[in-house]
Amino acid sequence: MLRVKADAAWRLHELTRDLELSAFVLFSSLAGTVGMVGQGNYAPANAYMDALARHRRARGLVATSVAWGSWAQGGMAERDAVTELRLRHGVPLLPPESALLALEAALADDETSLVIADIDWDRFAHAYTAARPSHLLDEIPEARRALGAVEGAGAGAPGGDGRTGGPGGTVAALRDRLADAKPEERERRLLETVRGQVAAVLGHDSAEAVGTRRPFLELGLDSVTAVELRNRLGSVTGLRLPATVIFDFPTVAELVDCLYAQLFTGIGDGPYDDPHAGGRAATSDGAAELDRLEMLLGTLPSDAPARSEITDRLRRLLRSAVDAMDAVATVDTAEEPVTSEDLEAATNDELFDYIEKEFGIS
Repeated sequence: MLRVKADAAWRLHELTRDLELSAFVLFSSLAGTVGMVGQGNYAPANAYMDALARHRRARGLVATSVAWGSWAQGGMAERDAVTELRLRHGVPLLPPESALLALEAALADDETSLVIADIDWDRFAHAYTAARPSHLLDEIPEARRALGAVEGAGAGAPGGDGRTGGPGGTVAALRDRLADAKPEERERRLLETVRGQVAAVLGHDSAEAVGTRRPFLELGLDSVTAVELRNRLGSVTGLRLPATVIFDFPTVAELVDCLYAQLFTGIGDGPYDDPHAGGRAATSDGAAELDRLEMLLGTLPSDAPARSEITDRLRRLLRSAVDAMDAVATVDTAEEPVTSEDLEAATNDELFDYIEKEFGIS
């Protein structure tokens, strides 16, 4: 793509630079201006178009480079995969009639380079700044408003202690709202929240399209939208979540388990339960379940697929338990803490020893 488009444009420049042209119009792409996920092969050639327009202007020659968004009705982007990706990132298809009117206005204004695109700023601004802030959007009022709306609501990025500072955005606030609910109600509400955020990131009108057991990658999340989802969940829960949380817990159900453990570990089972008996009952039930799991693992061959699946899931559950304790308990500095890397490298026997030591369950 780079050589074909860049070479052709440069040859046109050389062949016409001594002519009295009324216009020299280059068609570039939004991918070259801001970079677009999945279009790394397309961006350099289009950035070259913009650079060539400035090169000509610097030498007193006419030139206009138009960085287009996605055209509807037969444009290059009207392929299912590319279209869906851009829609998720806030770049809807541009009606040809609107595009041509914008092009006419741009040529009349004699611009050197400009972007003509239909942008959903609420979606685009959050997706574009999901991994890190960008000054590229600082001078665009719509982008500032989209990003400022979240910050003004107190749902910005979590602070150093893993909690946001705005009203209604902290861990404590979310816990308080659900503290008197039964565990099943807490889980239901948390599940609704996660499915709703996934639907918003993917551009669905309803959370019904988000399956709880289907992997996020199959649902359509990519590296950018995964970070955007992490940021949204961090804002909603107030938890400081790692950038890899969507890949560590790759389904809605597993992610809800992780968030539930971090939010509600140490909270009673609801207003109708004995606050002292609840913890003991949970410990007793947990011990019985672990006994059954230990016996099951002992009966399976070492190379059994089920054994590997159970072990992997157990490691994920332990990671979420460790993260939960880090969030709500004071770290004992007298003893080296167990890290996620330790858990990944642990044998089955070491995992059970850790459970017994940390939770008093054997």
